[in-house]
Amino acid sequence: MFKTKPISTLVAVGCTAFSSVHAAPLLTGVIEDVAAQTIEMPSLPGGWQRRIEWMADEGEEVAAGDLVVRLDPGTLIGEEEKARSDLEKIRFTATRSVDEAELSVLDGEQDLSYATMRQKVAALDATIPAETIPRLDYDRYQLTLETANQMLARTEQELANRRQKLRDAKAEAALDIEQAEVEYQRIADALAATEIRAEKGGFVIYAENPFTGRKIFPGDTLYGGLQIVSIASREDLQVRFWIHEADYLQFAQGKTLEVSADAQGIPSFPAVIAWRSSQALDKQDWSDSGYFEAYAEPMVALPSEIMPGMSVLGVPSQEVE
Repeated sequence: MFKTKPISTLVAVGCTAFSSVHAAPLLTGVIEDVAAQTIEMPSLPGGWQRRIEWMADEGEEVAAGDLVVRLDPGTLIGEEEKARSDLEKIRFTATRSVDEAELSVLDGEQDLSYATMRQKVAALDATIPAETIPRLDYDRYQLTLETANQMLARTEQELANRRQKLRDAKAEAALDIEQAEVEYQRIADALAATEIRAEKGGFVIYAENPFTGRKIFPGDTLYGGLQIVSIASREDLQVRFWIHEADYLQFAQGKTLEVSADAQGIPSFPAVIAWRSSQALDKQDWSDSGYFEAYAEPMVALPSEIMPGMSVLGVPSQEVE
């Protein structure tokens, strides 16, 4: 299995390449996959930074779905448990509130049934002609009907109020449950994001910390958004070079290079600089000087031995003997 060259080797090469102003300028670089999957430190609840707990070995070949990076979950496990418990409590409370409101509506419907029945009886009694019964009975029937009508109206209004309370209880319960579900899903997704898997097959290549210029390894703590690793294959390769600030003008866009791998026995190949940065970066483990990034595109089909993550050197074509 192919393994990338340790950074210590790159340091040595970088320092050697610029040890003398009279030596032919050399570029230190690495083979990269243009279409590589880049894995960045996610921004998760609980802090601006997160520690890398585990990473697949650099140079290891992985398949789609394989675990590549595991982050320290920190407090997310406890937060996920609490959010799940809160969701269960809210579901229980909301269900009980709706059940109580539904029971109240049933009681109201029963009260309305009784009130309707009493009103109908009172209405029948009130239809008895006054001349056929004692005046006292007649007046009592009329009063009973008036009272029954008022009771029916109040019961209907009370039932309408209870039904409105039921609708409000259902709406409030749905909103409370939705908010709790969203919060739980947010924490659950964050916890799941601490395990990052490959989306494509390829080789694991560790990224560099842009603040230090050193490669990222398990145990490092990084800000969200910083690249951790990439998953690269041989589908679409290019070369990323670092240009010492003293040699920047000698490697303009369109400059052709002869690129050779550090590994023995691999044929060199020509490439052309397609882009270079306009701002130098610090690489603290190389030197105190600044280094510009440049991308070179191969001009021919690459040798089969060339793999992503492989360290290479570049020299201007006209200076190749």
